[in-house]
Amino acid sequence: MWQQLIGFPKGWIEEQEGMKELWISVAVIVVMLAVAVLSVRKLVQFVECTKNHLLTVPISLMITGTSGLAIGLLLGLLSSFIMLWLGNIGEIIRAILMTILGYIGLRIGITKSEDILSFWKREALAEKVPSAKYKMIDSNIAIDGRIIELCQDGFIEGGLLVPDFILHELQLLADSSDTLRRHRGKRGLEVITHLQQLEQVEVIIQNTNYEENEPTDNKLLRLALDQSATLITNDSNLQQLCQLQHIHVLNLNNLASIMKPILRAGQIVKTAIIKSGKEAGQGIAYLDDGTMIVVEDSQSYIGRECEVIVTSVLQTANGKMVFAKLHRSE
Repeated sequence: MWQQLIGFPKGWIEEQEGMKELWISVAVIVVMLAVAVLSVRKLVQFVECTKNHLLTVPISLMITGTSGLAIGLLLGLLSSFIMLWLGNIGEIIRAILMTILGYIGLRIGITKSEDILSFWKREALAEKVPSAKYKMIDSNIAIDGRIIELCQDGFIEGGLLVPDFILHELQLLADSSDTLRRHRGKRGLEVITHLQQLEQVEVIIQNTNYEENEPTDNKLLRLALDQSATLITNDSNLQQLCQLQHIHVLNLNNLASIMKPILRAGQIVKTAIIKSGKEAGQGIAYLDDGTMIVVEDSQSYIGRECEVIVTSVLQTANGKMVFAKLHRSE
């Protein structure tokens, strides 16, 4: 207006006003761009900081915390449905309930993370290990014979499966021309016959339709998987194959190793001196599990049973050696 009063042309005035609006628009765009750039930078910094913080948080806390938050939000949502008749106030109450219960679920998930994960691990382990209603033996266990005592004493429960191909393998051994192989085969068949006469266990001869040329170990693994059975063996290689296929396996050699008596210095043992040792005056005795005991000044007791007191125990590559001396009660 003031431009017209002092004599500026009307067209020039409109042009100046247009330029003014243009500059204002440019200024607004520049400000918006600046704000947007700063906002993006802040957002990137926030995301980067959040990422670095989450990398330091254990995955277990993230899982349980997120699960607790989700459960809390769900409970808040469900509990707020009863307040729908309140209208807008009900929406506010719903938001408050979801916030409170979500926070409570998050805190519980974080603080009780170890308890929750340990419970999940127990459940997963229970599902992973089969119930093993049946136990199954291989030819080595039949020849070994210790399975009889285990069944008699009640350590083996449920049905005891004897595959037909194991019987066939024992029969081939029993008909062998080699004396040792023939003795092993007959021993295995005698053990199975003895097991059938026990009242403590039910022996089931399991018929199969596997190919005869298939290796026996493969057939054992297939039958164990088909019957969800526990395989009893003393073959460490077969045990490893079972573990790779998540088959429950019991190794009698491992059981025997665990059950060996633990000797410590100062312990008194009653044993028989069998023979002379390498050093003068030494006597040699053996425990029931084959552990050798070197007894000082006991050469004169060869062939006699006596009490010895353990002085030291030495673990060697070939087994355990025990050093002792005669125990003379005062």
